[in-house]
Amino acid sequence: MGCAATIYVSRLDRTAAFYRRCFDMEVVDAVDGDYQVLESSSWTLALVQVPADLARSIVISDPPRRRHDTPIKLAFDVPSVASHRKVIAQCGGRTDDTDWDFRGLRHCDFVDPEGNVGQLRAPCPVDAQSAHSSP
Repeated sequence: MGCAATIYVSRLDRTAAFYRRCFDMEVVDAVDGDYQVLESSSWTLALVQVPADLARSIVISDPPRRRHDTPIKLAFDVPSVASHRKVIAQCGGRTDDTDWDFRGLRHCDFVDPEGNVGQLRAPCPVDAQSAHSSP
């Protein structure tokens, strides 16, 4: 078993499609209009539909506006941050303009179609690794 997380969403189908497509996750359990449980080889993500009265009060902008009111940021390992930017944009999300290298990984924050903040992580390119290595 790997790690698991839950995100409460106002647009279940659209948000589930984003995570399925962007991160090669498959639906392993679902109840229409209630929840979808997605899995990859390394972890499980449950997306739960917020109640209709609450969902109507949530404003989702296009492009999505970053939510600053949560202390959690999910990280997704991808082969390349640069190539994954296109996938995120095609699926209705957006990525930050800047990347940073930390502990041998290239990082870049993104927002999903509802504004939830996540992070892409990929191995640093070889040229970046040599530039940051000590003699």
